[in-house]
Amino acid sequence: MNTLDELKTEYNFSEEEMEYALSRAKGIIFGFAMEYRARRILEDMNFTNIRSVDMPTHDIEAEKDGKTFYIEVKASKKSPTKEYSAYKIAMIASLDGPHLTLLMKPEPSLLVTEDILSEPKKILLRFFRLLYEGKTEDVLLFIEDSHNREIITSYGKVIKSVTSRMKGVDDLDFIKLVT
Repeated sequence: MNTLDELKTEYNFSEEEMEYALSRAKGIIFGFAMEYRARRILEDMNFTNIRSVDMPTHDIEAEKDGKTFYIEVKASKKSPTKEYSAYKIAMIASLDGPHLTLLMKPEPSLLVTEDILSEPKKILLRFFRLLYEGKTEDVLLFIEDSHNREIITSYGKVIKSVTSRMKGVDDLDFIKLVT
């Protein structure tokens, strides 16, 4: 007996009640089914220790070749990183391993997230990674480039918000230059 039949039998739900429930839960069911499919795809790609997580930056954590990967599953046909906010980019930069995007449509493909970001978001990601790694000299070199500085400056409010929570970073002179 399948799950729907069990529910109908145990609680004496009508067909109409079950249709209503399924209609309301369609997105949730879709999400869990896609997550299950993603886990199987990652297993086929020889990932191990696959764990579903509910994080703002990723849906799955998995290991391969001794490294932990943070994987966002995308099932829509839209640009996979278009809705990534500057705050999400900052959170991705703080992860201690590679962030990947598993595109489910039209065919499953696993991509390095940084490779598919727009140029401004790539620059912002690199900036935040340097900050999180404590590479002050590298940050200074990075923002010496006028193109990088222009893009970073356009994210001033986000940078100020994120660095205000980073011990000692918001006091650095170069942060004041770009915020």
